Amino acid sequence: MKKLFLLSLLAAVLPLLTACGDDDDSNDAPTPSVTVSLRSCSVTNGAEYKASELTKVTLSYNNVVAVSPSANITLNGTKCTATSGATTAMDVDITLPTLEEGKAYTLTIPEGAIVAKNDANAKAPAYTVSFTTKAAPQHVDDNDAIALGKRLGWGWNLGNHFDTSSGEDGKHPQWGYWDNAKPTQALYNALKAAGASTVRIGVTWGNYQSGDAWTIEASYMNEVKQNVEMAEKAGLNVILNMHHDEYWLTIKEAAGNSIVNEAIKTRIQKTWKQIAETFKDKGDFLFFETFNEIQDGQWGWGANRTDGGKQYRTLNEWNQAAVDAIRATGSNNATRWIGVPGYASSPSFVIDDAFQLPNDPANHLMVSVHYYDPSSFTLTPVKDGITEWGHTAAKGKYAEGSNEDHVTATFQRLHEKFIANNIPVYIGEYGCVMHTTDRSNRFRDYYLEYVCRAAHEYGMPVCIWDNNVSGGGDEHHGYFNHNDGSYVNNAQQLVQTMVKAATSDDASYTLESVYSKAP
Repeated sequence: MKKLFLLSLLAAVLPLLTACGDDDDSNDAPTPSVTVSLRSCSVTNGAEYKASELTKVTLSYNNVVAVSPSANITLNGTKCTATSGATTAMDVDITLPTLEEGKAYTLTIPEGAIVAKNDANAKAPAYTVSFTTKAAPQHVDDNDAIALGKRLGWGWNLGNHFDTSSGEDGKHPQWGYWDNAKPTQALYNALKAAGASTVRIGVTWGNYQSGDAWTIEASYMNEVKQNVEMAEKAGLNVILNMHHDEYWLTIKEAAGNSIVNEAIKTRIQKTWKQIAETFKDKGDFLFFETFNEIQDGQWGWGANRTDGGKQYRTLNEWNQAAVDAIRATGSNNATRWIGVPGYASSPSFVIDDAFQLPNDPANHLMVSVHYYDPSSFTLTPVKDGITEWGHTAAKGKYAEGSNEDHVTATFQRLHEKFIANNIPVYIGEYGCVMHTTDRSNRFRDYYLEYVCRAAHEYGMPVCIWDNNVSGGGDEHHGYFNHNDGSYVNNAQQLVQTMVKAATSDDASYTLESVYSKAP
């Protein structure tokens, strides 16, 4: 009986022992001596990248790693090649296939595709990262906006000449014109020979006005007309505007007081009527521009942000008043192209829905913007210490968020809202001061070429700002002598580069080719 009991007990225990033995067999694989986890990825989840510039993704791990021979790393299902990092042994570089513009991508790294270098049992967990590529510009090859942009081409500003202001009605600037020059036919001939197609002549009118009719002095009007006709004789287009009259175009006050606003609109109409009457028989080489950089003194960071859009609506009214006054003079002014700015002439404010184009029976309106981004590099590098620009600039030497991507993003938005819808856009002012070191000026030259080429790619003509100041430093914008058109600051090669960038249709001369030549 005892023997039978022992046999029965052994029969019951053996299966349990067998089961335990099976479990031990399943854990024969040694425990990994290290762990592998991802520390960083060179691509940010959800970010947007330029297709031509994103060729690889680098993953950085917490240990020295290797790529498993059986790794199946894919981008939207297409297998990618992965190799040990070129920088450190803790990195893995994944080579991407050629990316398309305007597309969403997901990079998938399965579990175990990346393992510890000295312990293949230590597997990195699965990882995915998604991103998009920037859409290609909508190239519109056959509309009025593109054709007009090509006609205006590369332009130049007679800056700080007629735009000089005393800041008072009827009071001439005490020291004469700020550029201390007397333009001649030689100036305009030289501009044409250099490759310019357009001259923008900014004029302050209020210092030469008087009486209830706001009559412009005949001698001043004749002097402006003489310069328009010298440019015409040289074969140039002319953009003629109302420039530093902001001392009486007090938009903040007008936005808050209807009586003030009506008085200003009356003066706008009377002033533009006189200008338009003087030039109404001129050919279509002449363009009008209603205003220049209208704002409340805070350059877009003032009361316009808190007044519920009152200043924006006021500027829309002023643009309409100017257009109506010009059209009413008839003759060639009935269909002449007229440029209208948004608040502060800033691209961001014309892109905003608060900006409204005036009603125009001729449907011949252009949008005027200025481009000096970032101003800490283009206007005041000495004061602000921003002496470099672009993707190769040294850290701390450039303004964050204002490099190449900012240029193309801004111009693309202008193109999509206006040019693709047959509304021309022109950059009435752009520029960058002469810097004070050779290195900084190499970045300056790169900036100017890149901006011009980007403007051409998106269908916008450009006009360089030139205040006739030689040498380097804040607000030193000299390219041509305003008397005779000779070059200043050894600007000939730079001017030729800008003209080419703004006008060339050579398919091999691309933004990418400019980008690759950054200092």
